[in-house]
Amino acid sequence: MNSETFPTDEVKTKIKTYWNERSESFDQDIGHGADATESALWKKHLSQIIGTTPQKILDVGTGTGMIALNMAELGHTVTGIDLGEKMLAIAKKKAETRNLAVCFTPGDAENPQFPDNSFDCVICRHLLWTLPHPDKAIREWARITRPGGVIIAIDGHAQPINYFPQPDENQPVTSDREKLWHQMYCQEVVNSLPYRENLTIDAIKQLFTSQNLIDVRSEYIQEISEYQKKLMEDSTSNDHAEVQIIYGRVKE
Repeated sequence: MNSETFPTDEVKTKIKTYWNERSESFDQDIGHGADATESALWKKHLSQIIGTTPQKILDVGTGTGMIALNMAELGHTVTGIDLGEKMLAIAKKKAETRNLAVCFTPGDAENPQFPDNSFDCVICRHLLWTLPHPDKAIREWARITRPGGVIIAIDGHAQPINYFPQPDENQPVTSDREKLWHQMYCQEVVNSLPYRENLTIDAIKQLFTSQNLIDVRSEYIQEISEYQKKLMEDSTSNDHAEVQIIYGRVKE
């Protein structure tokens, strides 16, 4: 893992700025929001890992709350944290519309402000790639999860993927979204992110085991992957529909 070139606070400020600015259009991207069909699939597959007994769940980097809201609809007690206040504001509105009592609150994935053993399950989705200290994050999630509880990462790929390819010299950046991306995820920030190019399933499993999680497993969720690919057929989106779930348990 490369050393940082920016102070961590500055890295997180830039990342927070990007996602706050993206909040209004976030759910429009395939793989971020979820319609009724996809939501049913998430409920099905996460329940196979978490179980059907009501649990206390923390959704880390909750964004606009897709995972948190679906888990709440299954009867779990859910808290969602995120650095982005604008993301959380949208999540709260969605919870109100669906009459769900989810606690959405500002929070840092690497420094969750909860006592030991606060949750039965911690979930993150599409988050590890943009954390400066993913090892610290997993260690903290294990701390706040009860012994025997489960930590879930919906993330990773079968093969390495570069999250930060350089723009094509023959196609200059013109959209506001691309400009914001390259401003906030500047090279100094990118250099501070250990998994910018190697967020593979094996890398995440190794990360989990290095933080003393046990029974670490991975599953390719074909149903959701194929559904997202179908949605992309009539879309200009370049999102990569490969839904992997890696999970492990906290030692008892």
